[in-house]
Amino acid sequence: MKEILKYQYKNIFLWVPFIMAFGAALYFNLNNEPNFRFPIIITCLLGITIYKFKNILFRIIALFLFGFFYAMSFTHIIDTPKIKDSFGFINITGTISNIDFTDVSTRILLSVPPEQIQSDTSKKHINLRISIKDNIGNLNIGDQISGNLKIFHASPKYVPESFDFARWAYFSKISGTGFFKDYTIISKNRTDLHLRTFIHNKSKSKLTDALVLGYKHTISESESQIWKTVGVGHVWSISGFHMTLVGGWLFALFYLLFRSISSITKRIPAKYPAIVCAWFGLIFYLCISGISIATIRAFFMATLIFIATLFGRSVFSLRNVALAFLIMFMINPFFIMNAGFQLSFAAVFGLLWFFENKEYVKRTGLRKFLHVLHLSFMSAFIATIFTLPFIIAHFGYIPIYSLIGNIIILPIFSFAIMPLIMIGTIFALFNNYFFMDITNHIYDFTLTIAKHISNLPYANLNMPFVSNFALLFCIIGLLCLIFTVKPNSKNFITRNINYILCISCIFTAITICTLHKKPLFYSTTDNELVGFVTDNKLKFNKARASNHFFAFNSWRDFNNEEQSDKNERYKCNHGLCIYKTNKWNLAYIQTFTAIMDNIENVCNDKNINFIVSPFKISAPNCNAKILNGGLLIYQNGHITKIINQRPWHKQHPQNTNQMQAH
Repeated sequence: MKEILKYQYKNIFLWVPFIMAFGAALYFNLNNEPNFRFPIIITCLLGITIYKFKNILFRIIALFLFGFFYAMSFTHIIDTPKIKDSFGFINITGTISNIDFTDVSTRILLSVPPEQIQSDTSKKHINLRISIKDNIGNLNIGDQISGNLKIFHASPKYVPESFDFARWAYFSKISGTGFFKDYTIISKNRTDLHLRTFIHNKSKSKLTDALVLGYKHTISESESQIWKTVGVGHVWSISGFHMTLVGGWLFALFYLLFRSISSITKRIPAKYPAIVCAWFGLIFYLCISGISIATIRAFFMATLIFIATLFGRSVFSLRNVALAFLIMFMINPFFIMNAGFQLSFAAVFGLLWFFENKEYVKRTGLRKFLHVLHLSFMSAFIATIFTLPFIIAHFGYIPIYSLIGNIIILPIFSFAIMPLIMIGTIFALFNNYFFMDITNHIYDFTLTIAKHISNLPYANLNMPFVSNFALLFCIIGLLCLIFTVKPNSKNFITRNINYILCISCIFTAITICTLHKKPLFYSTTDNELVGFVTDNKLKFNKARASNHFFAFNSWRDFNNEEQSDKNERYKCNHGLCIYKTNKWNLAYIQTFTAIMDNIENVCNDKNINFIVSPFKISAPNCNAKILNGGLLIYQNGHITKIINQRPWHKQHPQNTNQMQAH
């Protein structure tokens, strides 16, 4: 063991950002806010401790706590205001601060005075994400509009460890969501025509919107599902794939340009000014593409590669990627909770681990072509393997044919669609759509291929729920595989210690997932929507409602159901639902009248173990049976409370609809 640990000091820096990220992840996933009054001071003290003390175990603990308190400090500094209540249609006047185009509607970020919606008046303005279904090509960032607006709270999580939209909105500085019933333009912003909006209006292409401007929802849901099924859904989120192509094209263009200027090449190699110009070109691409998390990560990586090239250092190394990870974590620790962030770094770390020590061998003719095919196959294979745990955890399925999709379709995007859409967008600004039409034809042809692949049997394999604990073991296993330095030893275990650690962690994660049990009963925080599992299928007490939109989807994901499946209504007798299982029975009292008629009966019924109602019931002789708030009940009768008491959650008051029963 001492021999193994001695070799690990070589890669000890690589673990630093991940230990900090584990601490931050723990903070983001707590149910209740930790009671610390001075997180910034604690963060600084821990930073000094990490620097001063040399003991490795002490440093690991200090780094973990540093990540925890740094995430806590950042959260309280953000301090996004929360609206006090959801509203019906009210008149709102605000200024458009951002526009996002989708295939069915347009989303705007509306900046409004807080007093209009009874929010924190200490803030100058709050942001609302609003959907408008009609064509608003005449709107621009900076325009002031007014209209009838329906506003909702950002939805919290409805099952443990699921997607928390309220948390995402908080760190995106969004206080609420909603939609316009009608609106009017009060004043136009004539002086500041936003470049992204201008390019969108001129190009009139969903491909330009997605691949150049970075709008994430311009592709229809049906097409998006096809691309995800064939494993190339990442091309619609501007990331390393796009930055690599654009950076490579810009470098080649400027390199050839400077090579032709002898007065420059006599003094410095042409690659140096080419790198600088290409870097400024990537900054421009970053800005017009919306500056998303994946794009920022890719830009940092490209910057580190350019810097390494300028100073004659190794371009592709694990240390560079770890440094990019650390920089992004320090900019915003919440990045680590983003699926795109996790997928991007998992793929990059995996590819660098596999290819870092490969020696260059000069090849010619057929061998060179076969080598390129081999590299393409192995790149797709390694990226698929390393991103698989995160795909299962975030999306709940495995795209079986993703390897085939990457090998066939990705080259078409790389060498045809991407360069042509860039050229077509430039020409479209001058009302020439020749290249845009060619790109659309190639896209339609590629989509046809993708449809055939996605229609193959078992294209998507649904997977069980992956808990945070299981995902943690997967991450540790992959990190052990990549970062563990293998000693030169004859002992089999010592020589293959990284593989043994990885397999052990992955096996532990699979065991945790296998032992996971699905609940039989679900309830929202206000107890207005409940779900009953019958024959492994969810049934709801009511039809889909806008204020519980995410509850429907979250529960179906947790129950391993397709989103396209139709769920029946659970039959209730005059507002009283009786749900029976092998080990316990539950009464859900749906209406106030039903409470008055049935509370005494269900209280006295010894066969009823639980009572749930959207009204707060006080019945002294059966209070032990009464359940309130968001909860899940499992087959063995275990109850899991859904607690949403974090800075990004609205603090729900106790239900005032109360009935005394004697």
